[in-house]
Amino acid sequence: ILWMVLGLIITGVTGFFFLNAVFSGIIPNEIFGPIMIGAIILELVTVIAFTALTYKSSAGALRAMFLIYSVLNGVTLSTLGLAYGLDLVVIAFASTVVLFTVLAIYGYCTKEDLTKYTSLLTVGIISLIIMSLVNIFLRSDGLMLITSIIGVIVFIIFIAVDVNRIKSNVIAYAMQEDASILDKIEIHGALQLYLDFINLFIYILRLLGRRR
Repeated sequence: ILWMVLGLIITGVTGFFFLNAVFSGIIPNEIFGPIMIGAIILELVTVIAFTALTYKSSAGALRAMFLIYSVLNGVTLSTLGLAYGLDLVVIAFASTVVLFTVLAIYGYCTKEDLTKYTSLLTVGIISLIIMSLVNIFLRSDGLMLITSIIGVIVFIIFIAVDVNRIKSNVIAYAMQEDASILDKIEIHGALQLYLDFINLFIYILRLLGRRR
């Protein structure tokens, strides 16, 4: 959780300073687009590398990739401030914090094995991707609303499931007394929860933006 919080702080601070640089003219409008494209590409490369090297690289290398990803995400997510306004971003962030905290506590404290819902969540993710791709061409406000609602539901459940899974993995590997594996599980779990938080935040922001 602490690494996830650190990642979110880095993302927020990066986004804040990047937006200030854009507004102040330090970053010219001409290179804004190329910077975004480059950041998105580097994000994808970093996540793919992180996933592929989770059990091959050292925990230190994984932490470095996580921090790099947090910085890159701060750059790409800064566009949300331009699109929705700072006040709406703050409200969406606060709402996400509350929901995340409640679901994380439930996922940690429940004795039920929540990983049984993973297949259902996978279907939800696939549905979100398909609807989002279709709506690129349809540009339907109604479909956007449905996608946002489903997205909020899916990632609310994902938070509880991922916290439950991480807890189970930590307990299982703790019995083997392998500190290196535990460190890797910790940072891998931090990325999972970070992504859950960011996605939930984006879908909540879309809903609030639509209401406005």
